[in-house]
Amino acid sequence: MSAASALRPPARRTGLWILGILLCCAVFIAVYEYFVRSDSGQWVEYAMLDAAAERVSSLSERGYDLWWLSPVIIALPAVIFLVIVLARQRFLAALIAAGSVVGANLSTQVLKTYWLERPDLDNGVPYWTGNSLPSGHTTLAASMAVAVFLVSSPRQRPFVAVLAASYAGLVGAYTFTETWHRPADVIAAYLVVAVWAMIGGWLVMRTGPEWNTAVVDYEPETAPLAGLAWFLGVTLTVAAVLCFLFSGGWSGIALAGEEPSLWHWFAGLLFSIGPGFLMAAAGINLFGAETGRRQRGAPVPSPKGETVRYPIPPEFSELYRV
Repeated sequence: MSAASALRPPARRTGLWILGILLCCAVFIAVYEYFVRSDSGQWVEYAMLDAAAERVSSLSERGYDLWWLSPVIIALPAVIFLVIVLARQRFLAALIAAGSVVGANLSTQVLKTYWLERPDLDNGVPYWTGNSLPSGHTTLAASMAVAVFLVSSPRQRPFVAVLAASYAGLVGAYTFTETWHRPADVIAAYLVVAVWAMIGGWLVMRTGPEWNTAVVDYEPETAPLAGLAWFLGVTLTVAAVLCFLFSGGWSGIALAGEEPSLWHWFAGLLFSIGPGFLMAAAGINLFGAETGRRQRGAPVPSPKGETVRYPIPPEFSELYRV
């Protein structure tokens, strides 16, 4: 095997990244159309939100008014982000990651405020003026965690992805328990951040091939933590569906306004966390598969392709000697 055939530049399959972005956009549209614009979707969300309001005391009601939540969401990952950037001197990647954070949060505010609407379907669900999808707090937490993910090394990314899903999931679950947001708002925020994570990830890999390429006999292990993220994501999401069944299925949802069920609160809580782990698992697999590969001692492959070297005829070799 030649050295050239063994080299694989990072982020070489651009179509795969575009497919991932389009898939997230399609799921985002499906979430919005069902949970916001359909009768049954609005009832499902109302059952969860009403249960959070009626059956569970919020932290603010218990005297824990977390007015400092937003500063902590920014400060904690920002410190880790700066430490990695300054220690590894990944300044271009830092700019790209920061751009992804700005893009994700700006997109959320534009979508929520100017583009998407929550219609009053006159279906018995109490109507709240204005649209709350996607969740701004969850977008902020997830995007800041993704920024750390983007500047991390390929070997550290799986671990950071699981931490990012846990961090964003806690914030999303908190916004649901406080009845600031519905679970669909949280899921939509994950999807917005996932789109910008793939845009930023592709740019980071293409502009930094030297540290996004691994030696073939020392490849980053993605299977254990990817498996953990898939397990948590599937388990929590399936458990959320089972909570609806335990509450009486559709008949229980129809009675949500009269008899809020604690099962609906559990469903909303799990729906606010599980999908985040599913997206983290997919991100671990995508970034692991698109990390560059090279033989030990071989040069780092360029995303633009190998340099073509034409043979020099022997009679002209004197002209090319340095």
